[in-house]
Amino acid sequence: MPEAPADDGAVRFARTVLGDTVVLDRPARRNALTLAMWQDLATLVREHGVDTSGPLYLLGADGYFCSGADLGALAHARSDAQRSRTFVHAVVESLLTIHTVEREVVAVIEHGAAGGGVEIMAACDRRVAIGTPTLVFPFGHHGMTLDDFTRWGLHRLVGDAEAERLVDGRHVVPFEEARDLGLFDEQQESLQTLERSDTARSGRTPAAGYLREDESLAEAIERAASPMLAAFVQDG
Repeated sequence: MPEAPADDGAVRFARTVLGDTVVLDRPARRNALTLAMWQDLATLVREHGVDTSGPLYLLGADGYFCSGADLGALAHARSDAQRSRTFVHAVVESLLTIHTVEREVVAVIEHGAAGGGVEIMAACDRRVAIGTPTLVFPFGHHGMTLDDFTRWGLHRLVGDAEAERLVDGRHVVPFEEARDLGLFDEQQESLQTLERSDTARSGRTPAAGYLREDESLAEAIERAASPMLAAFVQDG
């Protein structure tokens, strides 16, 4: 049975040049998220998502946004049905928390994002490229089945055909292609230029939500997690 991965990273709240920021902080692993980090991401976004005076930014430490779930954490999760459920629900809860808080949540992508990092940015209200980051969609290559919420979000962002193409196999998407597909909302030269640009913004534009009428967040998490969890248990 795979051992639990070392929990050597953190998700932390900080006041950066942008303002209120949740930092994915595990730079030695390109900010790959352990189970505890996924759980902390949901907690911090929930805690700081009630203040609607300005955006809440998500930022990767030392430049790279996030390379997704830690591979050791994935292997450990797949070794047991209960571990699979705990891990998948932590991932989906963090994504849906980002999606449902009242505050605008902005993903700030420097250098790139991959796997679960792409899922996180897709869950955000706005996706900002700093420079020309590259995105990696490895899901089909690793035999992963996406949660229903991420699939829904990708279909909204890039359209049905492109969404299904991106989740099948492995795709390295350079900035220009990602921008043209609609995966980025804007591009800035630096965090400083983003801060100046956002100071002049009028505020959040409401968008269609994933939750059904009268559906609780817990029920939505169960629904969204179902296809991903089924694949986890089968593969494990």
